[in-house]
Formats: sequence, C-alpha cells, structure tokens
Amino acid sequence: MPWVIVLPLISAFLYALAAIFLKRALADGVGRWRVTFGCNVVMALGYQVCWAVHTQPFSAIGAMYAAIAACTFFSGQIFTFLALNRGDVSVVTPILGTKVIWVAGFSMLLAGRRLTPHLWAAVFMTALGAAILGYQQGVHPRRVALSVGAALATSGSFGLTDVLVQQFAPAWGFGSFIPTMFLMVGVLSLGFLPLMRGDKGGGWAPVWLGTGAVLLAVQALGLAFALSTYREATKINIAYNSRGLWSLALIWAFGHWFGNTEREGGTRTMLRRLAGATLLVVAILIASR
Repeated sequence: MPWVIVLPLISAFLYALAAIFLKRALADGVGRWRVTFGCNVVMALGYQVCWAVHTQPFSAIGAMYAAIAACTFFSGQIFTFLALNRGDVSVVTPILGTKVIWVAGFSMLLAGRRLTPHLWAAVFMTALGAAILGYQQGVHPRRVALSVGAALATSGSFGLTDVLVQQFAPAWGFGSFIPTMFLMVGVLSLGFLPLMRGDKGGGWAPVWLGTGAVLLAVQALGLAFALSTYREATKINIAYNSRGLWSLALIWAFGHWFGNTEREGGTRTMLRRLAGATLLVVAILIASR
C-alpha cells in the first residue's frame, strides 16, 4: 500500500493503544479534564522539536492559519466533552465516525478536490463500519438531540482541522506550522485548569496518563505529517478510521492486562463488531486503489 495509507494506519494503531492507557488512567480516578490537559501539554511541548526542521522564514499568514487550526482542534475537544456528558458513548461514538464525511465535504469546499465514485463509496463504508463498531443494543440515552448535535460538531471541527492542516501547513512548512498550532492549543488548554478542580479523584496516574499522552502525541504527529505531505485528507481519514478495528483487536488480545472487560460482552457483540471492522478493511482497500 502507498504511504498515504500506511502512515494513517500506523497512527490509528497508536491511537487505539493510547486509548487503552488513557482509559486505564480514567479508571484510576484521573478526571477527563486532567487527561485532556495532560495530553495537550505533551503535544504542545513535544512538538517544539519540529522547529529543528524549520526551513522557511516567519510567516504571519502561516501563523494565522496555524492559530485557526488550533482553535478548531480545541473546539473539537470541547464538543467531545459536551457530547459525552450529555449522551451515551454508544450514541456519540458512531457519529464521530462521520468525520471522514466532513473531511470529504471540506476538501471539496476549501481545497477544490473532486472525489471519485469509488472513494465516495469508501467514505460511506467507513462511516457505516464505525457506526456498527460503536453500536450498543438496548441503550436509551437522554437528551439525544443535544448529544447528537455535539457529536456532529465534534467530527466537523476535527474534520475541518485536518483540511486546514492539509491546505496551509505545506506553504509555511511542517516544521513551522505544527509546533505553532499546538503551542496555541497548549495556551488554550490553560482554560482547563479551573475545571480540573471539579474532577473526581484528583489524581494523575502518571504511568498510564504519561504513556497514553506520549502515544497520542506520536500518532497525531504522524497524521499531521501525512496530511501536510500527501494532501489527501479523505483517503488518510478512511485509513485512520481503522482505529476502531485496532481497538477491537487490542482489547480482544490484551485488554485484560489493563483491566478492560469489553471483550466479555458476548459472542454476538463481538461478531457484530467484527462485521463493522470488515467494512473498515474493505473501505481502506478501496481507498488505496
């Protein structure tokens, strides 16, 4: 497969691995605001090493677009918390899989990209596969409209962020755009400090949170590099949606090592998730053509 597919596949695997560590941190009493703050600080500080490959002079326009991308990324995080706080994960998670559709739409509007029919088929297959993976039977969420709206805003914000990175990072350079963008994300994350006081537990679980944050930062950097280098946001996100498949595989094989009991949901649940994972694989193969 071409690197435009391989890199997001690797990032998706690292994301799924990071999620297991971060879920364990949450289970050990680290609040969601602390988890997000910790992850953002690791990215904001860690990505400053990208200045080592900085080759272009300062660009006010480049910095402006980096700041805009930081705001859309940060908005996606806020909407994520709103969606999860107002609705059930089983409702929110499948909708987050529609990010690839938002990416396709923004690519046409902002980048003038035309998608081929087989790529459109892959887009909808990956969204359907993500929905099947996230579905849970018998759940009756409250405030469905608000949770669905917030989840759509989440996927839209992150989708717009990907297209902005694809379009504007190459002009100023990956080594300038990315560290500037995430430095701004780190500054915006200072707003989490008052909210962290209300987190339950009040701990940090440094091993679980630290490992998860580093893995999350590495995968995000790989995804950003793929977006700015290959400028194929739709294809990249189709492959990146394989994180649902990787999560299923990792939880099934190693979840019990981390105290994760999701694989105990029964054979019927695992078969349904396997069907969703199969759709993701087929979509990736179509996109790699």
